[in-house]
Amino acid sequence: MISSRLELALKLLQPSDWRRFEHIASVFLASEFDELRTVASPGGDEGRDAELFSPLEEPRVVVQYSVADDWRAKINGTVRRLKDTIPGAMVLVYATNQIVGAEWDDLKKTLRTKHGLSLDIRDRNWFVERVHGNAARQRAAEELSTVIVNPYLVSAGVGPHVHSELSSPEAVAAVTFLALQWQDEVREKGLTKIAFEALVRAALVNTDSNNRLKRAAVQEAVASLLPGHPNAQVTSLVDGALKRLAKHTVKHWPMEDEFCLAHEELQRLDEFRVKAALAESSLMAEVHAVAKLQTSTASITGEELDEFANCLRSATDAVLLERSQAFAMAVHSGTLAELADADFTTTLTSAIAKTKLKKTPGIDWLAKLRGAVRELLISNTPSIQAHLRSLSDAYTLMAFLKQTPDVQGAVEKMFSHGALWLDTTVILPLIADTLAASDGERGRFSRMIEAARDVGLKLYVTPGVIEEVERHMNRSLVCARMTDGQWEGSVPYLLERYIAYGRSTASFPTWLENFRGDARPLLDIAEYVEAQFGIKERSLESERNASSPELRHALEAIWFERYDRRREMYGAPLDETAITRLVSHDVECYAGVVQLRTKEQASPFGYSAWWLTVDRQAFDLKNRLRGYMSGPPPDSPVMSADFLVNYLAFGPMRKRVTKLKESGLPLLMVIGGATQLTPELIAEAERLRAQLIDLPERVVRRQVRDHLDKAKSRIGPIAKLGMDDVDDALQRVSGEA
Repeated sequence: MISSRLELALKLLQPSDWRRFEHIASVFLASEFDELRTVASPGGDEGRDAELFSPLEEPRVVVQYSVADDWRAKINGTVRRLKDTIPGAMVLVYATNQIVGAEWDDLKKTLRTKHGLSLDIRDRNWFVERVHGNAARQRAAEELSTVIVNPYLVSAGVGPHVHSELSSPEAVAAVTFLALQWQDEVREKGLTKIAFEALVRAALVNTDSNNRLKRAAVQEAVASLLPGHPNAQVTSLVDGALKRLAKHTVKHWPMEDEFCLAHEELQRLDEFRVKAALAESSLMAEVHAVAKLQTSTASITGEELDEFANCLRSATDAVLLERSQAFAMAVHSGTLAELADADFTTTLTSAIAKTKLKKTPGIDWLAKLRGAVRELLISNTPSIQAHLRSLSDAYTLMAFLKQTPDVQGAVEKMFSHGALWLDTTVILPLIADTLAASDGERGRFSRMIEAARDVGLKLYVTPGVIEEVERHMNRSLVCARMTDGQWEGSVPYLLERYIAYGRSTASFPTWLENFRGDARPLLDIAEYVEAQFGIKERSLESERNASSPELRHALEAIWFERYDRRREMYGAPLDETAITRLVSHDVECYAGVVQLRTKEQASPFGYSAWWLTVDRQAFDLKNRLRGYMSGPPPDSPVMSADFLVNYLAFGPMRKRVTKLKESGLPLLMVIGGATQLTPELIAEAERLRAQLIDLPERVVRRQVRDHLDKAKSRIGPIAKLGMDDVDDALQRVSGEA
């Protein structure tokens, strides 16, 4: 615990806290320098950090304490001063509350070769790693944490950044305890018990043995968070939670019927809030990086960048809240349409309205915010992913509670076993995820499918989807072999992902050989997806043929109209034979799964057979079918990948997903990045690779990826589209050819 508290305290230090840092640094260094003597004064650098001091009468080693953000500039300035003040100095020990890591290697070499001075940096991580070295260090760390961390947690809290129904102190406490309870509870425990135990603890957050709450006050506090629900039901659930918690978490005075949180529980809460604050700090660093990248081509001030970053952080929370509410509403209402919208225009517009951003020629702040939010939500950075997933899970529990106090009863309406037929829009990203795996990362679609297998879901793919994947690979190969300027239209998805990972188009054909050969490519791909992802090939042709002819004809009419609209929109000729095959494949999946369900008696979410896709237009098919069929259309078999990841976290089979895997479940299931590479950018990447030919391949890949990340902010039409439009463009590419 003290390590986390010290880390947060050092992170929160301000320039005015230079004396506090001087004290703790002196304690930590005392065991290494027996004759350490502090000579600092507030007059040094206008009181921002310590003056130089010497542990020896004729110093050869000098030590400097600093809380300056720009440690590099500070060190260089110190070295210049040493030439005059202590010219005989041979070693500079620089203690800082900043994180330096390996970034100082070049500076260390420069100081040694140009000035004959050895540099030894003791950064934030150095202090945290050595806090348990002796009792004096631990005391100094706790003293600093008490002064810095305790007031911060009281004033800031660790809760949502959205201005909504969750912005009150009571709601923030509820979200915090929901996140803590969800993180710690065993997976077998019912969601209703988890939720109400968290709400009861939130109601008791400011209690102790001298400041207790009566039972009625606890009941009233919880009920105020859940307006509209029957008081008797809420009261009963609160009483049940109090009874369970009184065994280990809550202290109960039976005579007065009063309660307070146990001391151990308060300590556990503080530890959780400290870790959450550190995670929030890491997230904000990523937020600033994304905000800077999104605005890299615009001329804005540092103040405007900070304002945009703050807007991005609030907007990200608002989107998480919106999606959590959509999932809870979908389960409650029995319709998946609530999760079909991934554009968030209303939410993001509201976020823009609350900022102080100024109208700037050439900047579409809404588009910038949309792209930035998406980049954060699809981030594969483990710490960012885990923190946002924790918030999302807490919001989801709260959203369920807003719908019904019986959360467990709500999720039990969902299927407890099932079979999923995967669309091409799922298989292609899975194949692209192998690029991430080769770099030691775990792609979003791979994490989802692995968790789906863990809960026992059976995964299938039709021969038609295998055919679409093989044709997309061929199209990608043709594009890769063309010289600059020959290719027209969007870059095929797999090739675009391959280049985005820093690879060369020259090696793309070799990469495709991992998945299929020349002799029997369809069989090769089918065998690969089964061996790699546990997805078996199974046709639905007989089920499609046995389904309602009216349903099949209606689906065909809708999908042919869709391609007609695409032809008009993009002004490009489409292969009629290819379109007919694509429509046939989609009809097979939709009608085939519907036919499989005819043997089941189930509620909308109780069916065991589903068609999994990220194609947003598939979710409205049931409504569109009403205009083409004489009777009511069947329940939609379409499941979004976004619904699946939430099902894996909250559904009846969630106990089979480990907490570690659940924390890594993706937050936004879309294919591709926020922007797609253009042929011009791919050519630019190839030119950069040629310039870096003498470097190791891993270094080349990293530099190409970094360059493309920066370059994407300036690309054309697709960068200006909404989130769904980008996906639609990518799906269009996978279907052409």
